[in-house]
Amino acid sequence: MATLPFYVYKCINSFTRFSPLCIQGIIKPDNLYTCLHMEFFQQLILILGHIVGFVDGRTIQIQDNIGKPVTVTLACITVPETTGQRKQAAESLRKILAPNTPVVVKTTESVQNSTILGEVFVDNKSINLRMVEEGAAVVERRTLNNCFESRSQYLIAEATAKNKRLGLWRQSKVYSLRGKLIYKEIPPVMSQEAYLGEEFFLITDSRSGSQIVLRPSEQVSRIQLQSFHNRQVEIKAVFVEGIRPSAQGSSACPVDINGQCLPQGAGYRVLSIKSL
Repeated sequence: MATLPFYVYKCINSFTRFSPLCIQGIIKPDNLYTCLHMEFFQQLILILGHIVGFVDGRTIQIQDNIGKPVTVTLACITVPETTGQRKQAAESLRKILAPNTPVVVKTTESVQNSTILGEVFVDNKSINLRMVEEGAAVVERRTLNNCFESRSQYLIAEATAKNKRLGLWRQSKVYSLRGKLIYKEIPPVMSQEAYLGEEFFLITDSRSGSQIVLRPSEQVSRIQLQSFHNRQVEIKAVFVEGIRPSAQGSSACPVDINGQCLPQGAGYRVLSIKSL
């Protein structure tokens, strides 16, 4: 039996406990990982930090443990170049990664001008992969080898999201709805109403009081919806599902029966509106 080669993966910032990234890794006292790997050689550089900002649906800003700002573009994934899909991806990323969330970044390309391409981990779970699982991003096959150790998981996650028509894979049905539009100012205090951000409603049946939540869109702004308060309207809208925020957030959240934070952002996104 041939002897397998040993490759050294270098770890920075004295980080000595991220062994899941290393195939059969053995942590040495000098903070080097020694790994068995037959198909692929890559120097592994890990950056520890926390979230300080967002650029778009696949780019974040972090501050590393020595206070240096770093811009990280999520590797192995991409977002289709349509305005609506880019915005949806950005919203998903902001809810998955709350500000100040501690992260570990596995770089896949050399650091240049404080901007890197990498895979972002929270509690040993890939945020890049989660974006694909939720349909907020798709696999970028051209660069998928940068995520060599989990490339099959990316492809399976994309296929599953597509099969379930999640996120970007959803073929939205446009609804034509009529009713009375009501605007309710969100109270400036911690409450379930403030958390959900529900301020526009369409009463579709005045006798039963049945109502649905409306959301502004790029086509119809929040100010436009406010101008139709207490009026009978006809709208065209698509339904969007809510997204659960990251459990890493420092703020409390209302929970469901399973103890999970309630999803935010659910409702009918208004594409057009007119008075009756």
